[in-house]
Amino acid sequence: MNMIGIIRHGQITLPVEYQRALNLKEGSYLKLELEKDRIVLKPMIVLEKKEAIRRLHQLCDNVQSRNEGISEEEVERDILQAIQVVRESKKSDAV
Repeated sequence: MNMIGIIRHGQITLPVEYQRALNLKEGSYLKLELEKDRIVLKPMIVLEKKEAIRRLHQLCDNVQSRNEGISEEEVERDILQAIQVVRESKKSDAV
């Protein structure tokens, strides 16, 4: 079991093997979540708004080019089915 200590100003240091395993570098961001009696740290990627929009447009272009010839009705049906699957999984998770 690895343990870490809290130093001045609430700072902690992650062991180097964890940093390597998650490819964390100086300046990396972690999302902090409190789950009951646990602290969960999740690596995050932070992008400038302009870069995020560029990547989103690129992704949309890729999806559109792969789905040429599929009707809007089929796309809408598939989206509605996917939404239903997510809603059903959330209901079962809540139980």
